[in-house]
Amino acid sequence: MTKDIDWQVCIGLLTRCYRNLNTGNMSLTQQINKSWILIGHTDNLVIKYPRFYVSERGRQRVLKDKCKNVHAYCEGVLSSPSLPTLPPLKEIHYCPYSQSYFSWKETGTPIVRADLIIVIDNQVLCTTDVRQPQLSLF
Repeated sequence: MTKDIDWQVCIGLLTRCYRNLNTGNMSLTQQINKSWILIGHTDNLVIKYPRFYVSERGRQRVLKDKCKNVHAYCEGVLSSPSLPTLPPLKEIHYCPYSQSYFSWKETGTPIVRADLIIVIDNQVLCTTDVRQPQLSLF
């Protein structure tokens, strides 16, 4: 079962996305009060300023039980489901059995944050890795 996203309401808000283990597409959640609520499923999306998170405790549970669970996600600002012109992109990858972090699929180099994450037909692509800490004025 999939849930359609109300793009007009959800765009511009902090969003978490992760691969849905049952359907294979991406599930999106947004924070309401202190809870993260499912807003829908999609196989095409754009998230600005993503950061990548892996729960080591959840990963260890996968390794121990050999049963997948949601323990890794990307968090950023939800943008439109498509961009008119695409910047240079590379595919990213995460596998709990071989690594404890998201990485560039081609090289295996860890990635922590980026400018954009773009999902096109369930293929997860990302712009150049931003390794410098973001400046904070406050």
